Amino acid sequence: MPAAAISLRPARDGDRDFVERVYFETQRWLIEALFGWSDDETERANFADSYDAANTQIITVDNEDAGWLTVQRGRDLNLDSIYLAPQQQRRGVGTILIQRLIAEADRSGMLVRLSTAKINPARQLYERLGFVVVDEGPYKVHMERRRRS
Repeated sequence: MPAAAISLRPARDGDRDFVERVYFETQRWLIEALFGWSDDETERANFADSYDAANTQIITVDNEDAGWLTVQRGRDLNLDSIYLAPQQQRRGVGTILIQRLIAEADRSGMLVRLSTAKINPARQLYERLGFVVVDEGPYKVHMERRRRS
């Protein structure tokens, strides 16, 4: 996938349904496996409580919405979330976007941090890109990628 075909734009109010749909398409299995599915209304409320629209960008591939990511920028970069619609997965999109974050962090002397479910297959991608586990809880691992000298 050419990197030029992948871009980001700020999330808008009208993106809310898309963002929620992609989240549940990609994460429902994980929620069910780890915690059990409460009911649709409860799960939607939980999602609404955690969604950070102000720091979210919509991922586009060939000018079509393909997913979304949320990054907190402070002393370091914290990749809070990255979700790609199923048809966009395993095409290199996530790799390119995370590599861009790594390059941004390296230019600024920052770390890139993230956390993911222990059972999330994306963990292999993060490890391949140089992230290491720095802490873990019952369900999640916390990872960081230190600046390379």
